[in-house]
Amino acid sequence: MGGVLMKNGIATSSLSHEYYILQINGQFNSMHRRFEDALKAGLRLKYQYPNDDIKVRETSSTEVMQATAFH
Repeated sequence: MGGVLMKNGIATSSLSHEYYILQINGQFNSMHRRFEDALKAGLRLKYQYPNDDIKVRETSSTEVMQATAFH
């Protein structure tokens, strides 16, 4: 979970290790740090290619490292 944690009265930002993957017809297309960015990119593609299966899904940094290691 992302957010701000309070410890001893000092706000510390917890680092989010979540990413959002954009998939087209089951194939990796792009990676985004913010859900809004991934959603906008997905909607643009859906408008251009209405018959394709376009999905935005959440993934962890571990999955991203494994996926990009093979590309």
